[in-house]
Amino acid sequence: MLDLPATFRGSPVDEDGEPWLGYIRVSTWKEEKISPELQETALRGWAKRTGRRLLEPLIIDLDVTGRNFKRKIMGGIRRVEAGEARGIAVWKYSRFGRSRDGVAVNLKRLEDAGGQLESATEEVDARTATGRLQRGILFEFAAYESDVRGEQWRETHDHRRYKLHLPATGRPRFGYVWHPRRLPDPERPGQFILQEERYVAHDVLGPAMADRFRQYIDGDPFYALVGELNTDGHRTTRGGHWSEQTLIRYMDSGFCAGLLRVHNPKCQCAPEVRGNCPDVLFIPGAQEELISAELWQMYQERREAMRRTAPRARRATYELSGLMRHTQCRGNLAANNAQRVVDGQTVKVPGFSYRCGRRTVSGPTACPGVWIKREHAEGEVFKWLAREAAPGIDAAPSIPQQRTEVRDDRVQAARERARLQREADQLASALVNLRTDRAMNPDDYGPGEYEAARDRIRTQQAANTKAMERVAEVEATPHRADYESLIVGTVEEWETLNARERNEILKQLVRRVAVTKTEDGVRVEVHPVWEPDPWAPESEGAAVQ
Repeated sequence: MLDLPATFRGSPVDEDGEPWLGYIRVSTWKEEKISPELQETALRGWAKRTGRRLLEPLIIDLDVTGRNFKRKIMGGIRRVEAGEARGIAVWKYSRFGRSRDGVAVNLKRLEDAGGQLESATEEVDARTATGRLQRGILFEFAAYESDVRGEQWRETHDHRRYKLHLPATGRPRFGYVWHPRRLPDPERPGQFILQEERYVAHDVLGPAMADRFRQYIDGDPFYALVGELNTDGHRTTRGGHWSEQTLIRYMDSGFCAGLLRVHNPKCQCAPEVRGNCPDVLFIPGAQEELISAELWQMYQERREAMRRTAPRARRATYELSGLMRHTQCRGNLAANNAQRVVDGQTVKVPGFSYRCGRRTVSGPTACPGVWIKREHAEGEVFKWLAREAAPGIDAAPSIPQQRTEVRDDRVQAARERARLQREADQLASALVNLRTDRAMNPDDYGPGEYEAARDRIRTQQAANTKAMERVAEVEATPHRADYESLIVGTVEEWETLNARERNEILKQLVRRVAVTKTEDGVRVEVHPVWEPDPWAPESEGAAVQ
């Protein structure tokens, strides 16, 4: 039960008056933070003036926006529907809500239940056509005010993101020391000291967060990273314990890589779903990087690989879990159980076969389907593995064969990446030196000179980051020689490995195991990661959908 201040309790009222609910809302907008005391005084004056009786306690929403109806007002509407009250009274109609759709839907719901909505300061008789017109104008003006303020905030956020290269909202971020735009002046109470807002890497928390990226790339799950953070005593910027979703959201934001995650301005999605829209872009930020561009690229690649992997396949039960595909529909093949008679008794055989999941879910019109024994599929994959391992197992000839050196684009990419990294370090140092010089000698810079120099450096940083991403892709391109020792060692130790260990190794070597239905049965093809993807022209994700 909310312990309300005495000002909200009021004095005894006429018990014979018509029961009404009083609703108070204080907005999140600073411009319209009307005190709850003022609203309550107006409501109680209205009740006394009209002979109504306000039910105690009043319904109060503090620091809540009116642009949606995820508020206590919905409980008030339900109480009117239950016959507990005759209607809802508000200080002004804008307190009920500022969303056009939300106001229309919930006001109709209130009136359909026989209830009314009245304002203590806006005398409107909604029982007449003129009164409903007046109320509609007041609601439309409230929505207009909300739209104007929303546009102003969007302009402010865009200025911070695209001009200052700062997050839309200034607040602490884990791993950084936040220097806000203004600080209280200790010598002049009530006054502030202005400074350049910036984020500087924390000596302890910065490396701690960078280690989480490295651990994830090395294969650690998020729950393990969360456990280590909490065990080591690290807390979120709000002082709470880390959770998987909190850590994932922060690491995916790209902030630790010196980037800002923004919604694509060209996306036409509705505003109410924009917060969960996947159409996002990464733009350069002004904060220091905790991780390199190469490490960020590797993190994104593993995140994407995990998104394409079914949750059950992440902890594989069988050695081909998550790898089996049907050639015709490009869909997944799921392991299926079977029943067999053993010694006169019917027993269940787990994972007896693989069957096309699309055929199972959508029927033969979507896919004719394919079926293969798990034992057969696993045997074919091991034969392929043994064939790949044979050149490495065979003894080398007494006289080594002369080979023409094969050009490795990755070597050139590594040299280019090293050059780009030096350039990135120089640009970062130049930006730091520019900020320091401006702080020490502000009179040396004319109007706009510092901003122009800063923007030139950031433009070069953006071009450098894109170039780093391109060479990182080339450098990460696999060659068969990179996997030869793993292949040979896997074949030699195959019998000692369990299903999960085999699956983890195969996922490093194989894109997929494609099964094709033929007149004679089925054909199994293995697509290794070092060969061009035969399914590349057609998006695998689109085909599976």
